[in-house]
Amino acid sequence: MHDLVIRNGKVVDGSGEEAFLGDIAIDGDRITKVGLVEDKGKEEIDAKGHLVTPGWVDIHTHYDGQVCWDSYLTPSCWHGVTTVVMGNCGVGFAPVKPGTEEFLVQLMEGVEDIPGTALHEGVTWDWESFPEYLDSIGKKNYAIDVGAMIGHGPIRSYVMGYDRCQGKEEATDTEIEKMAEITKEAIEAGALGFSTSRTYLHRDKFGEYVPGTEASAKEMRKIANTIADLGKGTLEIVSDWMDKDIELDWVKEFVEESDRTLTYAQTSGDPFETWRYCEENFSKGVKIRPQYSGRPTGMLFSLESTVHPFIAHPSYAEIADKSLEEKVSRMKDESFKQKILSEEPAVDKNHMIYTLMTSFDKQFPMDHVPNYEPPIEASIAGIAESSNKSVMEVLYEELLNNDGKTFIWAPFGPYPDHSLDFYKMIIEFESSVAGLSDGGAHCGLICDASMPTWNISHWSKNREKGEKIPLEYVVRKQTKETAETFGLMDRGQIKEGYLADLNIIDYDNLCVFKPEMVHDLPTGSRRIIQKASGYKATIKSGIVTFKDDEATGAMPGSLIRGEQSLQATA
Repeated sequence: MHDLVIRNGKVVDGSGEEAFLGDIAIDGDRITKVGLVEDKGKEEIDAKGHLVTPGWVDIHTHYDGQVCWDSYLTPSCWHGVTTVVMGNCGVGFAPVKPGTEEFLVQLMEGVEDIPGTALHEGVTWDWESFPEYLDSIGKKNYAIDVGAMIGHGPIRSYVMGYDRCQGKEEATDTEIEKMAEITKEAIEAGALGFSTSRTYLHRDKFGEYVPGTEASAKEMRKIANTIADLGKGTLEIVSDWMDKDIELDWVKEFVEESDRTLTYAQTSGDPFETWRYCEENFSKGVKIRPQYSGRPTGMLFSLESTVHPFIAHPSYAEIADKSLEEKVSRMKDESFKQKILSEEPAVDKNHMIYTLMTSFDKQFPMDHVPNYEPPIEASIAGIAESSNKSVMEVLYEELLNNDGKTFIWAPFGPYPDHSLDFYKMIIEFESSVAGLSDGGAHCGLICDASMPTWNISHWSKNREKGEKIPLEYVVRKQTKETAETFGLMDRGQIKEGYLADLNIIDYDNLCVFKPEMVHDLPTGSRRIIQKASGYKATIKSGIVTFKDDEATGAMPGSLIRGEQSLQATA
């Protein structure tokens, strides 16, 4: 008798092969049989009419602080995610010298928009080294598995000091050696890799660049070579210069000579140059993997958000610190409305934020089930044209809907011709891998942790504007391939010997709901969340953690220490 048997499901096994009808037997935390299971289970789930997939493996999250207070790691767990990798973008909370924790909080607050008050209250800080950090978070059980990378920012600040680590001053040979030693120590203790931020988009709360942004090629080569020599660990990089020799030269050396994986997000320059290299060489066994999001990263404007188009208007400053109810009441006053509409915002018109706030053809009020591929007619500009109102008046009125809780989605990633064909092209690259959900981050402005759910529902089922992508392919991209990117060879497929990390999905009704602002972080700090519907069950290591989109209370997840191999089956 098996511990658990799932019967009659349409199995999309993560390999990319065609789906099939079958049963799945689970014993302990492993899948023990796939196909026709004749023996009964102590527990059985009838999955007739539903999909059965591997649990999603989300490799780009920022739960580095949240692991200290949230065993569920929401919102990722609401979206069928059974494994997350945190420590991306070169930020994190270890190593740290006692008494200097504030520096790392300011980095995380600036780069990832996680409230500093919540981090100060919620993070335990009972560590100095990265191995001690792993020991601390490894004492807890979670609803999902969590793996961690060590970030360049904490390493560099720890070694160089907080007065030198963010400037243009290069690290000494001795300091570079020390950084390499810390990286080695972390990976040997169980870190899944090393991450760095090399983009001018990432700054701390005071506007200073993340440590490592302008680190020399010599420094990057030394750390990369350390990973190569270890023969384990993944390198993650966010870079403005992936198409330039300054970056691509050492990156090519690393991936071509080490047999290790580098995964990246390119934030500037000509991405096609880099993508050509990835596609040409990935098929030859070079492990370089550009991360994609299935839709443009988008800011969420609301009266509760960090930014919205009226935030820099002088009259809005009068009510900026008021409660939402007070803001709405004041803004409904016609005289106040006319006053604010007559004003110019006090903002640099050359700044990216100003461009975003005034791109009215790419601002979209969100429905209960949001459309992330909306036509121009659904934009603020489109609504203004059809209603014979000014764009600012339409925007003002939309922000007041739903008692001021309406969100307006403003993509700042490419959205050419109001189509996602650009993203379809990237998804279909063999070298690309699903990522960039940023679960746990951007609490006041972005909520993309729903990406795994949305990728499945939109690209394989709901898309109306263009061609869809086969379900089996989309599933493979965020299961088998994400797992393999970080050497997690024990998950991401429904096959014998693999971890029993599974989703049972009501495919016809799978969807994400509109975002909402909640105040459930430590100290009551805010964050934007987004829930889903359609997960009949999520199973982690053979234990049902969610049933009909509700948590069961089970906590079978744990810290992942290092790369994982596949268990042999008898």
